[in-house]
Amino acid sequence: MATTAASTTQSYLRDARLQAGYASRDTAAIKLNYSPETIGRHERGDVPVSPDDIIRYAEGYQRPDIMLRYCASCPVGKKTGKRAVDRDLPWAALRVSQRLQKAKEIADKLESIADDGIVDHMERADFDTALAFLRSLEETITDMLLWAMSRETEKSRPAATETALVK
Repeated sequence: MATTAASTTQSYLRDARLQAGYASRDTAAIKLNYSPETIGRHERGDVPVSPDDIIRYAEGYQRPDIMLRYCASCPVGKKTGKRAVDRDLPWAALRVSQRLQKAKEIADKLESIADDGIVDHMERADFDTALAFLRSLEETITDMLLWAMSRETEKSRPAATETALVK
């Protein structure tokens, strides 16, 4: 049985559909080979979305960020602290800069802790601090990837009104 993630709302699926240019579930159904009803149930969170479903949506809508958003809401992602936060580019870039400045210091501390192959009780607090930093760094990288993935093909997509504006 496939592992699934159910959410009270899968608004990112609806947003991705609209941004991909599919104003209605009927038009998206043709591309995805799902019924409009299934798409609606997934978007509302009425039925669990499987990893295979998410891949289909990501490919069909040309939105790889859907996979990151799903991973942040699936049981494994929740258990491991995965997050998917939409941040403005300047804020995301500032976070990257701040984290990278601190990364060398943390790497040196980890190297010192790991030199004997064990984490003793005297090193435990520093080790936990380093792990917290690494989680924060991972989240920061995911923020930037999320921003980039959700905008990669934005300029090439039609408007969600299903009518094209001619200049």
